[in-house]
Amino acid sequence: MTDDDCRFCIEANMPAGIHDVLGPVYRPCPECLDICGGCDGDGLFPSDFTCLTCFRNRMAAVGLIPVLCAHCLGVIDLYPTPHRRTEVTSHDQH
Repeated sequence: MTDDDCRFCIEANMPAGIHDVLGPVYRPCPECLDICGGCDGDGLFPSDFTCLTCFRNRMAAVGLIPVLCAHCLGVIDLYPTPHRRTEVTSHDQH
């Protein structure tokens, strides 16, 4: 490791723990990237999803709507929805 290598992240993302709904999450590394002006760096990035559609489908299946930061697309909140989608479309089908 050289002095220029960041010791806090993996490709500009740093582990931020395990969220009770989202599972393992990351945040942008504050040493490598500017802090998002939209969410002040509070946006979380779930690691267990292939794409945004997969993530939204999974959240809909448990009755939640994710709120994403308009600047960095990190998850900043989860709202309950009265409608649950019982069927989740797999990544191969969209």
